[in-house]
Amino acid sequence: MRSGVKNFKEFSNLSDWREYIKIYMSNTTENDSSTQIMINTKRGETIAVWQKHGYGYAEECRTPERLANDVGS
Repeated sequence: MRSGVKNFKEFSNLSDWREYIKIYMSNTTENDSSTQIMINTKRGETIAVWQKHGYGYAEECRTPERLANDVGS
């Protein structure tokens, strides 16, 4: 995971990316184009992107406390 203004979780497998979106990012919309899939909040903020050449990332939305308790991340 990269740190910065926001934290991002990176993926190299589409099914892992989709599973993360399904578990942790409810109430979102998916916008699919020829080059990428973008996950947006209802307010229009992009919080996850999958590049169709095999790379994706998602904004980490869990608190540091929840991350510390999640062995699988």
